Amino acid sequence: MSQPPILETTGLHRRFRVSQGMFKPKATLNAVNGVDLRVMRGETLGIVGESGCGKSTLAQMLLNLLPPSEGHVLFDGHPAADAGRAAFARRVQPIFQDPFSSLNPRKTILDIVSMPLRVHRIGTAAEQERTARRLMERVGLPARFASRYPKELSGGQRQRVAIARALVMQPEVVICDEPTSALDASVQSQILNLLMELKADFNLTYVFISHNLSVVEHIADRVAVMYLGRVVELTGVDGIFDAPQHPYTKALLESVLTVAPEDGVPDLALGAGFPDPLHPAPGCPFHPRCPRAYGPCDSVVPRPVSPVTGGAACHLTDPEHAPDKERAFA
Repeated sequence: MSQPPILETTGLHRRFRVSQGMFKPKATLNAVNGVDLRVMRGETLGIVGESGCGKSTLAQMLLNLLPPSEGHVLFDGHPAADAGRAAFARRVQPIFQDPFSSLNPRKTILDIVSMPLRVHRIGTAAEQERTARRLMERVGLPARFASRYPKELSGGQRQRVAIARALVMQPEVVICDEPTSALDASVQSQILNLLMELKADFNLTYVFISHNLSVVEHIADRVAVMYLGRVVELTGVDGIFDAPQHPYTKALLESVLTVAPEDGVPDLALGAGFPDPLHPAPGCPFHPRCPRAYGPCDSVVPRPVSPVTGGAACHLTDPEHAPDKERAFA
């Protein structure tokens, strides 16, 4: 019998009403538009996409901080909304993008790391301090940092504080929302290696959200690619980087700059502008930017990606709509 997912989304939508200016009616923004995902216990699921594709909104719903407009988030097969905020927080914790803004500047590092234990009334004051100090040491923060404040630490050190705070209650799932994007390249590698070590030590499950494909390749087991609130491709990390199926995934991979100046800036043929999420195109939402768009792309919505088998939401890979090779890649 296959193992059930520890975290699952079914038909997940999140809509916002957005002002268009004086005397104009508000428009509906579909930030997350029908996302089905399954996160298995012990794996790292990477979620990638351009800014504005819905990654962070999805993260807030996975953390039970933002209610879905439609659909469900399930934890261990039960609706996350029914668990209660405190009970859910014991099992699912976040690591945010900017460690400075996510830490209280008026609290010492020891106070910050031990705060979740005090809020949830776990252990005595002495036990809370011992647990916090042990976690600080484990993430590479010596005892001398206990009395310091966030402003006295570097970006990498502050992110270590955020990691220690997230793990102090021994959660089962950690939602990492761009945890390395605000750090220097050398510090990024240190934090990534630390996260991988902690995953093994604490038997953690990660949802790792990033726009940096090289980071995702380093840490993820499977990757979900998002575009305008939808998952357009889902497969193992090797499949994404060795044999991407969706044209958008291929464009993301080709957009990575190299260290060779003679290579120049990649020309992706996607146009200079971004799509308008308030007025998405009919059919495949990517077709106005897709260099391989053909027949049904401007009128027929591709089949959604299966959260179990994966694949790509693209007519080029759908036997019912796939054109002959010459037409598809002309």
